[in-house]
Amino acid sequence: MKRRLHSMRNRSMARGTARENARFRHVQPFHWREAGLCAPAMPLLVLLGFMVGRPVDGATAAGAAFAVGFGAARELGGRRWGAMAAAVFGMSLAAFGGCLLGQNFALFVGVAAIVAALCAATALRDEDLWWVILQVSIAYFIAGYYAGPLAAAAERSLMVLVGGMVQIGIVWMLARLFPAAAAPRISNSAPIVSRGLMRAHMARAALCVVACLLIAHGVGLSNSYWAPMTALIVLKPRLHDTRVRGLARLTGTLVGGGVATLYAAVCYDSNWLLGAGMALSATAAFALQKAHYASLTTAITATVVLLLTLGHSVALANAEHRLAATLLGGTIALVVAWIVPHRHGAEFASEDRVGADVGD
Repeated sequence: MKRRLHSMRNRSMARGTARENARFRHVQPFHWREAGLCAPAMPLLVLLGFMVGRPVDGATAAGAAFAVGFGAARELGGRRWGAMAAAVFGMSLAAFGGCLLGQNFALFVGVAAIVAALCAATALRDEDLWWVILQVSIAYFIAGYYAGPLAAAAERSLMVLVGGMVQIGIVWMLARLFPAAAAPRISNSAPIVSRGLMRAHMARAALCVVACLLIAHGVGLSNSYWAPMTALIVLKPRLHDTRVRGLARLTGTLVGGGVATLYAAVCYDSNWLLGAGMALSATAAFALQKAHYASLTTAITATVVLLLTLGHSVALANAEHRLAATLLGGTIALVVAWIVPHRHGAEFASEDRVGADVGD
């Protein structure tokens, strides 16, 4: 009898372990198909930038391709390429408008608050649309930092458009060659939320972004656009989720920035090795887009630092600026989430949606 009970207990434990392993694989899959479709565009654009003697433009286009590539696993309005196409044109317009409006800081901040509120609203309604609005928001923040006249705005907008369209073209071509790898694999969730939660979350997002922009501008923080995008990404309807998300982003930023800085210090004289490292980290980012958020942030941070270094910036300074801005954005998100009441948590899904925060 004891032996029979022991055998039943072992079978029960085995089933429990199998369910836990299945749950882990479901929560943290490795999207190697998306990596294979989306990674080739970035090194190609960087290489073209060096070939024509415009590495900064090449890095800008590659950054746009990086952001748009995360849409390959999504649909928008039931259309296979909808999310990617909407992101490309939205980012291009945001780059143009942000670059122009950045010359008037007060106007730029006002529009940024509206964009942040819209992003927060869509996060609670449609995850695919939220992803598109998030990429548009990030493009706007970055363009505002590199403010300039009409010619500069048009050039930045064009590079974003070129990078995004090259990404879509390569993904489309590879999807035709390997159709099994092309099916959208990021499921869309649309929780039903009250108007009270919607308004509160929109207000929190707008407040966070405005506070980040004002403080970063006041202290003269370099690459300050990372602060508002961090706040917008880590802010969640519940305080606990905001805290967890912020800690994961900080951890990933520290690890990714540290690894990329060390790699760049060793390979600084070789653009080929820097490009290979960037391509590898970008591939990891695409593959880990639904993994634990700290892992995703690690890969994204390493990619961004190496991409900026290829654009003739200093890797260590890039990592330091991103870390400082991440600390600022995460801290402001936590403070705002703590101050503004969180009484609507039961309405929101308990499982945090990772999504993609690329472009930063």
